[in-house]
Amino acid sequence: MYRLRTPQAPLALTTAGLIPFVALAGLTLLYRDDPALMQAAGVWLITYGAIILTFLGGIRWGLEIAQRDKPRFIELGGSIVSPIVSWGLILLFFFWRPSALIFMMLAASFLIFWFWDFASTRLPSWYQRLRIWPTLGAVLSLGVAAWAF
Repeated sequence: MYRLRTPQAPLALTTAGLIPFVALAGLTLLYRDDPALMQAAGVWLITYGAIILTFLGGIRWGLEIAQRDKPRFIELGGSIVSPIVSWGLILLFFFWRPSALIFMMLAASFLIFWFWDFASTRLPSWYQRLRIWPTLGAVLSLGVAAWAF
């Protein structure tokens, strides 16, 4: 059976995209004794995670409009859930006491989005495989931040 290898550009860029997750999660641990710096690292991590989750929704939107003359409402609607959830989590972080729950809700959003991508038959198999380890990296980083908070 022929398996398409992951193209180098998405592989390299995805790997680079994990650096802020790991670094910011590390800062939440490093700054545990300084609440202001810890909260700043948390804001940056939530914001970066929200941007990436929104980007994943944009990929699904782009695929739908590129593959169909009449894009399906359910696919387009599903792709805009990620920016709405992301925006809501950022607002929660600012207007509600920053807590582990917000990081866990963002981590759960990444897992749900990964399941949606994994279940899709229209995505290239290399993309589905590529999404496994970055999702785990994001979820673990958000879990570390949740533990720190």
